[in-house]
Amino acid sequence: METTTEYATPEEVPAGDSTANIVLIVIGCVICALGVLTNLMLLLTYTKHPELQNPANLLLVNQSIADLITCGLFPYYLLQTHTEAGRQVVSRYKYLCLATLCSICLSLWASLFTLLSLSFDRMINIRFPFHYVRLVTEPLVKRFTVFLWIAMVSIICLPLFGLNTWQPGQACSAFTTFPKIYFINFFLLTSFIIVILVGVLNLVICAVAISKRKIQPSGTETQQLQMKSQYKLTKMLLVVVGVFYACWMPYISLNMIGLLGANALFGGAVPAWFIMILESSKILLVVCGSLNPLIYAWKIREFRRAFQKTVGLQTSSTLD
Repeated sequence: METTTEYATPEEVPAGDSTANIVLIVIGCVICALGVLTNLMLLLTYTKHPELQNPANLLLVNQSIADLITCGLFPYYLLQTHTEAGRQVVSRYKYLCLATLCSICLSLWASLFTLLSLSFDRMINIRFPFHYVRLVTEPLVKRFTVFLWIAMVSIICLPLFGLNTWQPGQACSAFTTFPKIYFINFFLLTSFIIVILVGVLNLVICAVAISKRKIQPSGTETQQLQMKSQYKLTKMLLVVVGVFYACWMPYISLNMIGLLGANALFGGAVPAWFIMILESSKILLVVCGSLNPLIYAWKIREFRRAFQKTVGLQTSSTLD
C-alpha cells in the first residue's frame, strides 16, 4: 500500500488537507475495527466447529489471517503517513520503518496468493469433481500453506537484512526505502501477474461451471449432493473475486497513473489532490478484507449456522 506515498510530503500537501487526513484516519480505523472483528470471528468459528475443518475452508482461514494482518496494520500505517508525529518517528527509526513496510507487503502478498490458491482449488473441483477429495487433502493444503508463508516471509523480509535504501530523514515508503528493482520489478510485477491470473482462472471457472450445469448430473445421490455443495462454494468464490476486483481496481488504476502517467498528465509533479484520492483508495483494500468473512456467512450455509452458534443465536432448520 506504499507505491506513491513518497509524493505526500508535508511541503506538497496544503494545510487544509489536515482535515481530510483526520477524516481518512477515522474512517480507516472504523473499517479496520470491523475487519478485525469479522476475521477474528471467522477464526474463532472455524476453531470451535470441527464440521468446518476441510481443505477448502482451510484456504478461507488462510485468507482471513492475511486480511486480519492487513486490518490490524492499516491504522498504524495511517498514523505513520498522515500525521506529522508519525512521519517524524519512522523517518528516524530505520527498523521500525522497515518492519512496517515488510509487514504490509507480506499481508498484501498473502491475500493475493491465497486468492490465487482458492481459484486453483475451485478449478480442480469444478474440472475433476469426483477426484477432488483424493487430489486435494487437508495434509496437502496444510503443507502448502506452511511452505507459502515461509517463502513469502523469506522474500518480503529481505529489506530487513540489508536490501534497502533507507536514509535518516527520508519518507518511509516502499518506493524510497526498497530498491526499485526489488519493489517494482519483483513485488509489484508479481502482484500484477497474480491479479491477472486470478481473473483468467475465474473466467474459466465460470465457463466450466455454466457448461456443466447444462449437462444432466451423473454419479450417486451422495456425489450429486457433494457437487451441489461444491457449486455453492464456487459461487461464493466468484463473489469474493468480484468484490476483490471492485476494491482493488481503483487502487491499481491510480497507481498505474501515478507511476506511468505522471509526466504526461501532471508534468512530472503529482498534485496533492491526486495523492489524497490515491490514499483514500487504499481504504477499499481494507474494506475487501473486512467483507470476506461476511460473504462466507452469506453464501455458505455451514458457515452461517456456525457463526450463529458462535454468537449465541438460534439457527434455522430450513435448507437454503
